[in-house]
Amino acid sequence: MSGIVQTTNRYGQFTVLRSTTEQDCLALEGIRTPVLFGYNMQSGCKLRLTRASPCPLIVEKVKSLLKGQGFPDYVAPFGNSQAQDVLDWVPVHFVTQVSHMKDSCQLPVALVIEVKWTKYGSLLNPQAKIVNVTANLLSSSFPETSSGSERTVLISTAVTFVDVSAPAQAGFRAQPAVSAKLPFNFFFPFV
Repeated sequence: MSGIVQTTNRYGQFTVLRSTTEQDCLALEGIRTPVLFGYNMQSGCKLRLTRASPCPLIVEKVKSLLKGQGFPDYVAPFGNSQAQDVLDWVPVHFVTQVSHMKDSCQLPVALVIEVKWTKYGSLLNPQAKIVNVTANLLSSSFPETSSGSERTVLISTAVTFVDVSAPAQAGFRAQPAVSAKLPFNFFFPFV
């Protein structure tokens, strides 16, 4: 098992694309928004493709744009988890989904991250614990030869948090069992 990969974000945070008014993906490279626990987020930008752009080069560029630098292999289950406790960290399951079409470029268009968490500990003061993280890289088919000289593709990232806690059940303690034993000579004074 590999060690914990710290992100290159100065706070070590999980990040996604940042949406701006001009929405140009190449101008936004390296500018990312940190993911805050419990806040569903969606952001995106536009990428202008020319016919002269080779597909493999564009695919690698878009993947690195969506994932950012230092995309983590693991995330901390709690906010105060230590990096040296590698076995406690939750792995990020990375799934790639493509739609196949002959003579087409499989261009990644979205990175959808789903974080499942649960309430852990006391009912009076439960802590949030991440139990599963899935990152889906969605690709779409674009024809290699296009009629126009330029095309605009929307690239997006989304993060959703799903509470998978089981509802608390009212429970009652079992009645105590009385285990009384009398001494063998209990009736001695009366005999």
